[in-house]
Amino acid sequence: MEFQEYIERLKTVFICEKYDAEIKKAKQEFIAHGGELGSEIDGYEEALDIFFDWYLFERPQLREGFTPLILLYRSNIISEEARKVYLDFTKYIHSIFIIKKNVSYIKVMDIFTKNKYLVTEAPSAIMERGDMVEARLLLFRGEYRFSGAFCFYPDSIYSIIKTEAAEASKAGAENFVPLIRKFRRLKTVWSRCSKMDINKIHTLMEEGRLA
Repeated sequence: MEFQEYIERLKTVFICEKYDAEIKKAKQEFIAHGGELGSEIDGYEEALDIFFDWYLFERPQLREGFTPLILLYRSNIISEEARKVYLDFTKYIHSIFIIKKNVSYIKVMDIFTKNKYLVTEAPSAIMERGDMVEARLLLFRGEYRFSGAFCFYPDSIYSIIKTEAAEASKAGAENFVPLIRKFRRLKTVWSRCSKMDINKIHTLMEEGRLA
């Protein structure tokens, strides 16, 4: 099986009618954490991809207490070869990356750790050098691949992200998920108030005066 087939297998098992109630609850949690999923918002498809990426790789199912990825890895419905693949998937790197090169391959740099990674079979057609994007890297047979969900940031937000990422790293932070959610939320709010200066929006959000 190829990389995308393993991704589709994970989706097929856990994004189906059997898990409708679980997905509904997950959407409520996602929105409570600052996400938006209304079909009327700008970037709805992007937001939906980010949601299901989080649902499959990070969110524990309520009854079992494990993520869909872990549940599939622990199940008896997959081969030993597939089990090894899904085990490698659990070592994912979820972060905000800066695209460094995109000619014959893509090199990315983690905005928080400054670690660099080569990504194979990346969608270079939608990525340019200097782009900043939230994504998840999965290890597949010794190489990194994108999971397929992306949140691209507009140039106007770059300086804010770089500054706060540097401050968090300097302070010794190890969990950057709250910051990632915060930046994604900033982008969403900015898309609704695009005539307002991004720094003003950021300040109002920091003061709790704009949600």
